[in-house]
Amino acid sequence: MTQVLIAGCGDLGQGVAQYFVKKQAQVTGIRRSGTVFPDGVRGMTHDLLTLPAEQWPDVDLLYLIMTPQGRTAEAYHTAYVMTAAAVVAAYQGRRQPKVIFVSSTSVYGQNNGEWVDDQTQAVAASETASKLLEAENLLLSNLSTVALRCSGIYGPGRYRLLQGVQRKDAWGANQWTNRIHRDDVVSALCLLGERALAEESLPSHIIASDGQPTSMWEVKLWLAERLQVSTPLCETINRADYLPARGKRIVPHVLRALGWAPQYPSYVAGYESMMDAYHEWLD
Repeated sequence: MTQVLIAGCGDLGQGVAQYFVKKQAQVTGIRRSGTVFPDGVRGMTHDLLTLPAEQWPDVDLLYLIMTPQGRTAEAYHTAYVMTAAAVVAAYQGRRQPKVIFVSSTSVYGQNNGEWVDDQTQAVAASETASKLLEAENLLLSNLSTVALRCSGIYGPGRYRLLQGVQRKDAWGANQWTNRIHRDDVVSALCLLGERALAEESLPSHIIASDGQPTSMWEVKLWLAERLQVSTPLCETINRADYLPARGKRIVPHVLRALGWAPQYPSYVAGYESMMDAYHEWLD
């Protein structure tokens, strides 16, 4: 029986766990807090940084899905670098799993509208991005690892942008934005897990994004119309202000070549699918 460990069994991890339970795999999930796990999952509530090495289960496939407790370099070091080090230490001198690590496209420091794909060199432009790359390299140096670099994840329960538009928060300068629906991240993770278990050769890093880079103002204008609220833009605005001057444009060539196709290929499809739940949440 295939054995899978979800280290960081939160929202994304639970989606992956449910997939492999249906595949009749033996699934273990670990989360730092909370005791609710999907049906069929052996749940463990423990901080990965203090989990004794002998309590890490022998598995074929390990997903490492961490969420930092803040946006600081220190928080990222703890969540990513220290946790990666704990995984490496736990599996030294014993059966080693294939590892899929959830990373971020923030490791690409380009910020002038450049096109970015899987072949683009990652050059971190922030301390937090440097920590992500450090964690990636630590895992790659010691275990068979694929880093899935995700662009901005949105979906059920992730309402920050919707709330900001509804509150008419100031928009700031326009820029390119890239996103991927939560369900599409889960499907990408499951696809990579299947390929890794089949012993297929995979790149060390793969981009996950819907492949439709869009200006932030376009997204917010659509949301404002859909939510029936006015925008904070002034009545007279220069045409040049509508053109994104910052950010990057991301395309996921490798993931698509592997057969992945997003269920939500654009922000329109993705946010439209969230509207009923968002209004229920507001009520």
